This record gives sequence, C-alpha cells and structure tokens, in this order.
Amino acid sequence: VIGTSNVAWQTWPDQLHAMLRDLGYVVPSQAYTLTNLVHPSSGPICDNAKEFAGLETPRIGKVGWASWGFAYDSKEDCTPAEFEGQPEIGQHGFREIAGHQVSCINSWACNPAGQGKGTLVSPSAVAEDVKAADVVLLSNWINDSKQRWSQFKCYKSETVDFVDTTDITVVNLRRLIQAIHSKNPETIVLIMALYPGSSGPFVIESSLALTAEINEKVRTRVNEPNTFFVDYTVPVGQDVFQTKHPGHLNCRGDKVLATRVLEVMFDAGVLARSLALPKGDDSARCLAETACEAMVDKSCCQRSASCYVDTQGLCKSYGPGAQ
Repeated sequence: VIGTSNVAWQTWPDQLHAMLRDLGYVVPSQAYTLTNLVHPSSGPICDNAKEFAGLETPRIGKVGWASWGFAYDSKEDCTPAEFEGQPEIGQHGFREIAGHQVSCINSWACNPAGQGKGTLVSPSAVAEDVKAADVVLLSNWINDSKQRWSQFKCYKSETVDFVDTTDITVVNLRRLIQAIHSKNPETIVLIMALYPGSSGPFVIESSLALTAEINEKVRTRVNEPNTFFVDYTVPVGQDVFQTKHPGHLNCRGDKVLATRVLEVMFDAGVLARSLALPKGDDSARCLAETACEAMVDKSCCQRSASCYVDTQGLCKSYGPGAQ
C-alpha cells in the first residue's frame, strides 16, 4: 500500500487485510525495504479493532505528500527559481509536469524543513521492492487537488483548477505504474479514488460532483495494463469522517473503502471469491442502512457503512471509532 496520510492515519488497509484473511487469503509479509508502517501511526480505534490488531499490513505512508513525491528517482531535474520572497522553497527547485511548474519539495504546503535530495520515494526502488507482489494499492495522489489550501505554493503560486490538477496526477501515476510493471508486468495495480470534501464528520454534498469529475479524469486517462480504479461512495448525512484528523475517513468510511477494494478485485477476476454484496439500487440503500440489529440480509450488512458482521455472524452497529 503506497499513500499519504490516508494510509498513515486511516484503517482501510488493515480492514482490507482482515477481510482477505477471513476469506481464506494470505497477505504475504515479505521483507520490504521502503515501508515505514505496518499499522496506522495515528487514527481512530474501530469497534472491531481486535480483529486486525495483530495483522501487519506493510505500507508507505508519507503524510502531506502528493503524487510527484513517488514519481521521480532523483531531484536532478529540479531547477532553482525565485519564489515570492521564500528563497528556501525556491532553492529546492521546480520541475515541469504537464505544463505546470511543480515544487520538488515533498511535504504538505511544500514546507522545506528537513528536505534533502533524498526526500522522495523512488519509483525504481518501489518497483524492485514490490516485484514479487500480486497487488499494489496506490493512494498517493489525494493531495494533488488540495493545494488551494496551501496557497498553491507547490505549484509556484499558479492557481491550478481542481480538475486540471489531474493532468499532473496522471503523469505521475503513470510513471510509478510503468516502473512497477517494468519489473513485473503481471502485478495488479489498484488506484484508490479521491474522497469527497467534509465538514466535521459529514460529507459536503456540494463537493460530490467535483470529486466525481476529478476521479473520472484520473480513471479514464491513466490507461495502463493490469491497472484498475477503485471508486466508491460514502453515505451523506452519516458520521464517516474523523474528528481526530479532519478530512480523513473514520472507521465507517474505511470499511466502505476496504469492501469496495474487494469488490473491484473480484469483478476484475483478481480474486476468485469475495464478500456477498448487493448491487444496483439495493447497494445504495444498504450503504446508508443503519438499522443493523434488525437486518436479516448479511450482504446488506456487509455493504452498510454503519453496520458490520461480527465474529458470530450477526449484524451489529459499527461506530466511527474512538478518537
């Protein structure tokens, strides 16, 4: 699993691991050299945390980074430039990506503190590290479209439209995916979708259309073999975002992500068996269902963000997690 704070502060990789184990799959625990976490470094404690607390799920989680931090083997192509009275940022240089000047600093708001020539995740090193992996999940581009909240410092103060940031995203994702496939063309790569905006623990409904447009641009333009896009929907009006780390999904939202990864892998023929899940209108209805104890349809319980099937096979209420 390769990502930013969404893999360092969220539980969806761990929930996914537990689901795969319960389906009879084994997630290999080979010795990776680049992973910096096997559990979340921070985040909510889920109602079913005991079910995955003992599982180690290797991940690269770089808080605040964006897709360009995982797309280049060095910073040799970075050109220093004057930058609005902030010489520390300018000294680290910018590179052109899809016609935009993008900072070579890898941190939130391109803060230069602690940055060096080696502050990056090399795609060649990733490819070598995961060459025996069956599946690699990428959630490393989520911050590309969020640079407005840092005054576009990473884009050399260019006001890049939310949707236009996908030009940068696609270039960087393709560089990483192509590196992975250069070592093992059979490796399945899953790209996690961007989640919608939030206000407190709730989805901002007005952000859904823009989020969908961004996701569709990435989904349709990456166009790499053995690569699948994991889109998903989180229910409006329910507590699905954290209060500990605002803007990040909580245990309920992460359950939706983990379940959807299984579904995408099954539909793509990557998995031979998966959870029974409702389709069509029933899927949307079950996703928002909250009357867990009264639910008799196990597949509906498995789809719901606010319910889960416990170890006794009963549908129980699933909270946002202790924060």
